[in-house]
Amino acid sequence: MEILKKFRDDTDVVKIISGVRRCGKSTLMMQYIDVLKDSGVSPSNIVYINLEMDEYVDVRDRYKLMEKVKERAGEGMNYVLIDEIQNVSEWEIAVNALRAGGSDVYITGSNSQLPSSELSTHLTGRYVSMEMLPLSFREYTELYDSEDRYELFERYLRYGGFPSISPFDDDQTIRIRLSDMFVSIIYKDVLHRGNIRDPSTLDTIVRFMMSNVGNPISMNNIAKGTGLNVNTVGRYVKLLEDAYVFYRVDRYDLENTMLNPNSKYYSVDTGLRNRAYESVMKDHGRMLENIVYLELKRRRYDVRVGRFGDKEIDFSVRTPKGQQYYQVTVTMADEKVAEREQAPLMKIKDNYPKIILSTDRYNGIYSDGILHMNIVDWLLDETD
Repeated sequence: MEILKKFRDDTDVVKIISGVRRCGKSTLMMQYIDVLKDSGVSPSNIVYINLEMDEYVDVRDRYKLMEKVKERAGEGMNYVLIDEIQNVSEWEIAVNALRAGGSDVYITGSNSQLPSSELSTHLTGRYVSMEMLPLSFREYTELYDSEDRYELFERYLRYGGFPSISPFDDDQTIRIRLSDMFVSIIYKDVLHRGNIRDPSTLDTIVRFMMSNVGNPISMNNIAKGTGLNVNTVGRYVKLLEDAYVFYRVDRYDLENTMLNPNSKYYSVDTGLRNRAYESVMKDHGRMLENIVYLELKRRRYDVRVGRFGDKEIDFSVRTPKGQQYYQVTVTMADEKVAEREQAPLMKIKDNYPKIILSTDRYNGIYSDGILHMNIVDWLLDETD
């Protein structure tokens, strides 16, 4: 919202909001419309089009889109807000025409390719792109009042942060809603867009990747694990990334900055992941790691997986304040676990922050200046 307000009335810049389906992009649009109205903008100068709604089912090319906008536009400058713009062919040309005509344009989409080379060609840098994720845990605690934030975190871990999933609904209701969301995302943004004829093949890949969240894998690994052709796997994984179902994190050797061929993949939401692969209690640690990755991404950090010699660091992060290193584990109470988690960080001899996050309810400093933090405290820390 702050970014939208910052670029308001800059008609030379198109505002692009992208993110996984059902993460709240349309709600953000409606809230922004309220902001515009409260500031004195006439409703006649606000054009909102949601291309997922039945009344716009025939709007599938740039000509029909321009026609609809002109029908609803008022005199003077208009604020044009279009949801799920990727449903329109050659939308880049229409958006550029609206911008060039003096409208203040905002668009959303559930495809990571929205700020594509085609858009760059038409707008030549005249756009600002922002990515939405499901709710952070800090937002989650603002939305749901609970005296026990640790118990609320366990619900967040299990059910995820999609705004339409209430942690206080019964388990069956939540499972049904997550299933509906899973099907909506997979079928509308992957199967349909990718013209995939065999849903079972895609389902096999999704389940394999969900079961290996946080593990180093390659396309060959996935092909071998699913029994599918490596080219098919590569195409489907790319579609899943484009639809924001998975995020790929590259692995680098911190001693020589060489790229490791096996990347890691994290789910956009732990609730969605647990819907596809129901074993959250058996791999609690990897779900915590997934939550930490999403939070680091939410803070707009450059995130990588690091290796130092034969030791792996969960996350090597570049921030505006410099480098940071993170290890994530369920508990540091076990002495062997504590030694294992500290060992990779102790190999790094620079003076940047080195942090271990766990569910243990205490914070402190280990040897070599390694900071231990409770993961809930870290997620709610507004100073980072």
